[in-house]
Amino acid sequence: MNEFKLFLTRVLSISLITAIPCTILLALYFVTAPRIAEYHEIKLKKSVLDIFSIPYRTEEKQFFGFKLKKIDKKDIRKVFEKNITIDTLPETPIAEQPEGSKKGKELFRYYKDEKLQGIGFIATRLGYGFNKAADISLFICVGPDLETVKGIEVLDHTETPGLGGRMTEEGFMKQFAGKKLKPGLSLVRGRETVGQNEVHAITGASYTSKGIENIINEAMEIFWQEMEVKR
Repeated sequence: MNEFKLFLTRVLSISLITAIPCTILLALYFVTAPRIAEYHEIKLKKSVLDIFSIPYRTEEKQFFGFKLKKIDKKDIRKVFEKNITIDTLPETPIAEQPEGSKKGKELFRYYKDEKLQGIGFIATRLGYGFNKAADISLFICVGPDLETVKGIEVLDHTETPGLGGRMTEEGFMKQFAGKKLKPGLSLVRGRETVGQNEVHAITGASYTSKGIENIINEAMEIFWQEMEVKR
């Protein structure tokens, strides 16, 4: 009998020890989930507006002598809704779609004076560096010819900080604007870029650079096929 009580006490103790952190984690999830969702929403909308050079309100604040710019989330939503048109591609099976990728269904269009300025979409695929089980998510935007890069923004990644993580640096991302996507984008190493489809790779991050090249090229092939189907 004493052995049974001891066994029952241990089982209850282990259950209690396990339940407490699980409950805390569950509570944290419900508290943070809406904030995380809002963060991704605002980041996407801000990226779209930045690529099309559409201004939105920012606030400048002083913090221990440093000037910090804070974006106005309400204004970003308002400006985005006013300027960006979103439509959806038809559900069409694409044989060439790479394994582990998620094709972007939504198209983000910007018209100025009734003229199309560009079309953007989200391309997501498993990463290449620090965490190969997590996604790299890019917003790819092209001009009206559907072949010239308007801009590219990194929405999400878990690549190695200081190496592949440098993909978010402004100097790297700015290279893509104006580049041609046919016959295919190429990230080059150890030499100057010469073609209209070449950009410099990230120093010390060959796998991530090659991964970005593959994501963009494969996403564009799928995009062109989907646009042909839509026509």
